[in-house]
Amino acid sequence: MKKLFIDMDGVLAEYKKDCTTEDFTKEGYFLSLKPEWNMLGALKKLIENSERLGFSICVLTKVYPHMFRYSVSEKLQWRDKYMPELFDSEFVMVNGESEEKSEVVRSITGKMLDEDCILIDDYNANLREWLKNGGTAVKYVNGINDKNRSFAGNRLSFDMSEEELYNAIISLLFQNAPAPVAA
Repeated sequence: MKKLFIDMDGVLAEYKKDCTTEDFTKEGYFLSLKPEWNMLGALKKLIENSERLGFSICVLTKVYPHMFRYSVSEKLQWRDKYMPELFDSEFVMVNGESEEKSEVVRSITGKMLDEDCILIDDYNANLREWLKNGGTAVKYVNGINDKNRSFAGNRLSFDMSEEELYNAIISLLFQNAPAPVAA
């Protein structure tokens, strides 16, 4: 079965360009992140069709409970506000202070990553680590990252419509074809 993993910060929720590490420590920071409406809409449509089409979905987000103490509670509140259709098992928080996303997925599924495990993420280090462990990585270009096109591989973009994102992800899931990037 195909498994789709989607990052939260910078993909489903905005990534604030001019933030400092101190901003991440402030109460309300994570809860105040605006949704990336096109991607969130595509996710909701993917959730609606996942069982019928035979794939699973999981939002996979890193938290830093010691460095950014509000990250856990506020990301859960953000999920409840903008993605209430997700079950707890479909929203996994990875302790970024000690774990990698691929390690957590292995512990959840009991299996090694393979090409059927697709990660959509905006952060190159996460994508490279995912690829190194056997998964399929897709760069989400959010308007801030990827100025130098430093990740070679499939891409999705914030300026694609909800429908374009949905169709590109379905194409990745079932045809393993490169996803288009809107101009």
